[in-house]
Amino acid sequence: MKKSLRIIFLLSFLLFTTEEVFSQEYYFISEISVIGNKKTKPNIITRELPFKRGDVIKASLLDELIAQGSENITNLSLFNSVSVSKVPCKADFDSKYHDAQINIVVAERWYYWPRIGIRLEERNFSSWIKKPDWQNITLETGFTINNISGQDQTLKTVLTSGFNKGFVLDYSNLSLDKPGKHFLGFNFTRKYSRVENIYTQNNEPLYIKSDTSFLTSRYAAFITYTFRQKLRLRHQFKLKFTYTELDPAVLKHNLHYWGSKDLNRRGYSFEYDFTLDERNNIQYPLTGYYIFTGITAYVTNKTDVKYIQIKGDYHYYAKLFNRSYLSARVQCALSKSNVNGYIFDKAIGYENVSLRGYELYVADGQHYLVFSPTAKYNFLPKTYYNLKFLSFLPRFNKIHLALYGKIYSDIGYAWNKHPTVENKLSNKLLQSWGVGVDLVSYYDITLSTDYSFNKLGKHGFFVSLKAPLR
Repeated sequence: MKKSLRIIFLLSFLLFTTEEVFSQEYYFISEISVIGNKKTKPNIITRELPFKRGDVIKASLLDELIAQGSENITNLSLFNSVSVSKVPCKADFDSKYHDAQINIVVAERWYYWPRIGIRLEERNFSSWIKKPDWQNITLETGFTINNISGQDQTLKTVLTSGFNKGFVLDYSNLSLDKPGKHFLGFNFTRKYSRVENIYTQNNEPLYIKSDTSFLTSRYAAFITYTFRQKLRLRHQFKLKFTYTELDPAVLKHNLHYWGSKDLNRRGYSFEYDFTLDERNNIQYPLTGYYIFTGITAYVTNKTDVKYIQIKGDYHYYAKLFNRSYLSARVQCALSKSNVNGYIFDKAIGYENVSLRGYELYVADGQHYLVFSPTAKYNFLPKTYYNLKFLSFLPRFNKIHLALYGKIYSDIGYAWNKHPTVENKLSNKLLQSWGVGVDLVSYYDITLSTDYSFNKLGKHGFFVSLKAPLR
């Protein structure tokens, strides 16, 4: 009896699952076409799709996969607009199978950008106007070429002359295989600087300047290898060599500038980064999540200075209702060094680790934690405009704009085992809040305007151009 029941149960299960399988409808990807790519190679675009020609996909999943592919292509930052769609047709051999052609339509960006910049080596323009000195000017010239040979590679060169001198040569995203899983990058930098941030005073980074000699002379070279395990999952490895010479004035102002009394140093570092990026858009994400974890290890050639840091950057984005969105970001780091060195204790306020409302300040430390929640409302959905006066420039005359209002409240803490009396932001809970507006446009331009309040009783208006986080 029990054996009969088991047989009946097994037959019922097989009948149910078989019926479920055969009731599914499928799409056969018969063709993938790309339109509008005058320079970009088709495989650079099609490899961003989570399917390929010849695949058979459940009809219930295809629209979602197309949306993911559209997001991936957009996040290449090669196009002003991207459209991915399917053109289905009934196949002759089975009513449950359909042929589907995937059409990708792109509008390419401008890929050649000259770089010309003038920097006044004073605290601000007003200080320079009071006492103009044309020798205290740094000129930057160079260019950036994106999408070299249509392969999504980038070449950057910058030549610095005048008050500070140097050059940068960077070649990135060199693909080693057609599927786009293995990439290399190279960088060589040479810099002579008469201005150097040597310590923190009154919670602000203090710079010293020399009119007669270079305070630092350094060059660095590194090679980067990236393994793209999945479309949105990357592992990056970087090997870097640096050589730096200091003017004695640097250690005279801060004996603990870099943890030793040497005036020159050769350093070697290894970095590993893990990135899982499930954001819908890297320029201005509204849904999805982003996970980054990095490890940096540094040692000098004498092994007298050792440093290691583990850091994380985690984002979450969600749509609440209608045009309302919520996001949260957590940044954290733990570090350890065998010396007391100012350059190893840069926590909040350096690079991309900041609290809105504390833009003018820094909090030094070996460890930090920052939590940044934001609520947004989309006042102007993404809208395209044709600029007739730029009709002769087809890669610039069609722009898109979107406008978001936001409210936010940031919290941060920096742990510092080398506190100083005049710097009181370390080892203290930092809080800020405010409101703002973000204007999102093409070429990854996001203009952010904020009015912030902080726990110090300070408040003010801040404007910034934000670059995509990659």
